[in-house]
Amino acid sequence: MSKKHYLSNEDISILCSELASVVSSGLTITDGILVILQDDEDKHKAALLEKILDSIEHGSSITKAFAKTEVFPNYFIKMLEVGEKTGRLDTVFASLADYYAGIEEISTSVRSAVTYPAILLIVVFAVIILLSVYVLPIFADVFAQLGLTLPDSAQWIMNAGGVISNIAVLIIGVLAFVIILGVLLYNFVRPFRNTVIRAVSYTKTAKTLYAARFSAALSMTLSSGMDIDESLDMCENLLENDYMREKLTECRKKMTDGKAFVEALNETGIFSAVNMRMISIAFSTGTLDKTMAVIADNAEKKVSAVVQNAVARFEPTMVIIMAVAVGFILLSVMIPLMGVMTVIG
Repeated sequence: MSKKHYLSNEDISILCSELASVVSSGLTITDGILVILQDDEDKHKAALLEKILDSIEHGSSITKAFAKTEVFPNYFIKMLEVGEKTGRLDTVFASLADYYAGIEEISTSVRSAVTYPAILLIVVFAVIILLSVYVLPIFADVFAQLGLTLPDSAQWIMNAGGVISNIAVLIIGVLAFVIILGVLLYNFVRPFRNTVIRAVSYTKTAKTLYAARFSAALSMTLSSGMDIDESLDMCENLLENDYMREKLTECRKKMTDGKAFVEALNETGIFSAVNMRMISIAFSTGTLDKTMAVIADNAEKKVSAVVQNAVARFEPTMVIIMAVAVGFILLSVMIPLMGVMTVIG
């Protein structure tokens, strides 16, 4: 089964922001698209909007026109349908813009948390290999000319470096194969993907991330005119994470058994005690949509801070490891060599 290629979160956020602006100004969706087309120089985006506009002008609903392009995720299409039915397209577009901007921010933080340390690790590995394969043999020749041998530690490092350099292509090939296989399995084999997601679902950071996405989704559905039952039902269908779906199913079951929304939600353990107090007050005052948006924003900032702190801790750690490794290699050679030179002198 092939995977559909959706627009990036950033592109969706920008488009939704533009659509929210033109629709909220009083223009129809078709007139709004025409306005965007006049000012936008992106050919791919223009072709997409022209396709949507053509579908609407030929009788398709707004939701179906966007769905026909097959570049918008299911979440977007379902929320658009809600906005079209309730007559709140401007609100939905604005909410979607914020939602996908938040997801893009978190995704960017996660990518930087993985990419930068990986590059730094490769640099450390490359420096050590460079020293052991090219620098140490030079010192070995110097020692040989003096009738000496390298210290055992330096000799071991040089031998290890030689072995690693000889099988470097194999190592890189195996790593590349494992990474590509993992990506393919994650994208195309649902049981494998669910296993990976479930494995990380119970970490504190993952729970915070899922709570942020649920909060954003609940805020969006409530602000679109749905009641709490309809919103929870929509969120359960929209969220792709099995962990959060199970929590929402649990919450709805408790509500069916007679418990109030706030009590049922509290017993699922999705939110902290502080957030639950905010939710309780907001629910009683009719401002739950705004409060959930605040909770989502705070949770996203918390996740970003955790990721950035992890990167900040990793960088000096790798620099220290590299400095210690390089220092050990050089000192293991230089100290004996300096001793010999002193005796000769």
